[in-house]
Amino acid sequence: MPKGVIVDEEAVMAGYADVRDDESETKFLMLTYQDENTKIGVSKSGADYSEVLTDLGGEEGESLRAYVYLRVVTGDEMSKRHKFVLLTWCGPSVPALKKAKMSLEKTLVKNLMRSFAVEIQASELEEMALDNLLRRVHDE
Repeated sequence: MPKGVIVDEEAVMAGYADVRDDESETKFLMLTYQDENTKIGVSKSGADYSEVLTDLGGEEGESLRAYVYLRVVTGDEMSKRHKFVLLTWCGPSVPALKKAKMSLEKTLVKNLMRSFAVEIQASELEEMALDNLLRRVHDE
């Protein structure tokens, strides 16, 4: 386990369960580094994935490290299915040492959010666009 970084497990698991609940309108859960980068915690959840893109595309997004768990719908009118995507965002201005640590710290997140069809690591906003994500899920 990476030294010094903890995960707010209770909040993360509650958010994870909410995204996975077919009856819930919550479609995403966004985790970020908090408390001077010593804790990974829930920063946002909701039904509108464009909120994530707004956060990541802003000035703060350049230096942000985040994990996003997203529910998407695939299929056609006859057979709609929910699939889940785990996104890792590392902004283009994140220092090299923090980028390197993130690969180890991601295991803490993956130990809690185990069920996903596709895992995507991104540093450019275009990679996070919903159309691109749906294409990747469809290809799996």
